Amino acid sequence: MGFPVTRAQTGDVVSGTELEFLWLELTNACNLQCGHCYAESGPYEGHRDRLAASDYERILASASARGCRSVQFIGGEPTLNKDLPRLIRRAKALGYGFIEVFSNLVALSDELRDLFHVHGVRLATSFYSHKAETHDRITKRAGSWQRTSANIARAVAVGIPCRAGVIEMEENATDIDATIALLRQLGIENVGVDRLRPFGRGSAGKSPMSSLCGTCAGGVICVAADGTVSPCIMSKAWAVGNILERDFDDVMNGAQLRRTRAAIADATVVQNEVPQAGAVRMCNPTCSPCTPGSSCPPTCSPTNTCYPQNSDGCRPRY
Repeated sequence: MGFPVTRAQTGDVVSGTELEFLWLELTNACNLQCGHCYAESGPYEGHRDRLAASDYERILASASARGCRSVQFIGGEPTLNKDLPRLIRRAKALGYGFIEVFSNLVALSDELRDLFHVHGVRLATSFYSHKAETHDRITKRAGSWQRTSANIARAVAVGIPCRAGVIEMEENATDIDATIALLRQLGIENVGVDRLRPFGRGSAGKSPMSSLCGTCAGGVICVAADGTVSPCIMSKAWAVGNILERDFDDVMNGAQLRRTRAAIADATVVQNEVPQAGAVRMCNPTCSPCTPGSSCPPTCSPTNTCYPQNSDGCRPRY
């Protein structure tokens, strides 16, 4: 998923017509109810889902026609959408070389695991602590730690590439290193650490655009389960259209997407040594990109410039 983050970092915002990475949110329903969820997903949130499998297939085809070859299916919990296997097969047929499912792995059927293995699908997940009680307290579901741990092991056992992200927050701040160690014991070498993002339930109020990491100023796009199109999964407050009201290509070609990408770049990218008020210092472009074999948060593209991209500069902790 090699989207041109470094161009955004240098102020060269890509046009709305370019697309190198696609997020497809398959549902806003989730079998967990994490208190920090940026998407505000939960067991009773699927009523907002409006897209049918045919809508997602059209988006995949349109994005492919633009040269996009990388897609992440996300939610909510994407495995709750019964059309996930159909969409994976369609993405594969369209020539997507990177297909990833971002799942909490609370549930993983044998059928889905085999499908992922056969079609070369990658898995990404979030994991919060080496302590079951801490993880379950964050997800608000008893037993989620045990289920996720077991399904990580089941996926790794058949050779499915997996990566995991640990979101650092008050509840698990002292657990990070031990949690990374546990994940590596489970067979995941690619572990990223991210800070709590102030969006959705992770926010105490309206978040400024400067809270974004800035990579959505580049050639990436997200389509939510209600059809909303936004530059990335965390930028829904700055939506640029809805595919139920406008054609996907029309949204991608529209001036609103170009203006929003430019505004995000202005709000987040710092091109000198002294940060402007409210701006976020980006990670040095010379840092290694997050290739599929390196470390970055699952919600970021695996070729995102290395985490973290914030006021502390580039400081990988592992």
